[in-house]
Amino acid sequence: MNKSLVAVILFFCLYASIFSAETNTPVPYGPAEFPEWQKDLRRAEILSFGSLPFVTFFSSIYYDVYRYFSHEGQEGYLPWPMKNAESAIPLTEDEQKTIFFSAIGISIGVAIVDFSWRAIRRSKDNRTIEKKKRNEISPITIVPLSDSTDELILQDNL
Repeated sequence: MNKSLVAVILFFCLYASIFSAETNTPVPYGPAEFPEWQKDLRRAEILSFGSLPFVTFFSSIYYDVYRYFSHEGQEGYLPWPMKNAESAIPLTEDEQKTIFFSAIGISIGVAIVDFSWRAIRRSKDNRTIEKKKRNEISPITIVPLSDSTDELILQDNL
């Protein structure tokens, strides 16, 4: 009895929420919707989180190679593709943390390099545009004088 009561109440709550919802069509963002720094911050976030899996993978491979050569080529320390499951010496927790934190640092570094590159390029483009505006010769415009102005000029000359 208790479960059926909960099911009926849940049904009516969901039924009411389904048919009471308004349908809104989303409007695409305009070009001036967000300031430039927010767009740059979002791009940096996407780059750092997007590159993290790849950087972690390559960091672990490079660390395996480093570990193999630092232990003078012992078979238990062979790098990843050549590891033997029975004789491989597993990574310690500190080594795993080192790999992961170095991958995070490299990912953030990738985002900072991209941010700097885009800021320098944007600054250079803005300077080029300003230089073109400075060197641009504005055309001469002739503004006709009205009849009342002509009379005033003639009166002043007499």
